[in-house]
Amino acid sequence: MLEVLIIFAVCTLAGLACLGAVVAVALSPETLNVDKIFSIIASLVIGLIFFSVSGWMLFHTRLRKLWRSESATVAKPPEKKAAAPAEQVPQEAGKLS
Repeated sequence: MLEVLIIFAVCTLAGLACLGAVVAVALSPETLNVDKIFSIIASLVIGLIFFSVSGWMLFHTRLRKLWRSESATVAKPPEKKAAAPAEQVPQEAGKLS
């Protein structure tokens, strides 16, 4: 569980670092040029990858137990299954016309 938490934290921090790079490039006093636009797009794509890995980990790993406390949900009573009736052959099925 610890390794999953560490990977989740690293991916989340890397995604936040990418967003910080986008803000730093966008707010820099230089004029907007092709290099800045490329840096912003590349940073957003890389950040999206890291955030998507973090989101996937929340829903598909053991972190789900921490994120959604399944013990807090109301337990449903077990459903009673009706006994299947024995196969009944219609009386007319055996008769030949």
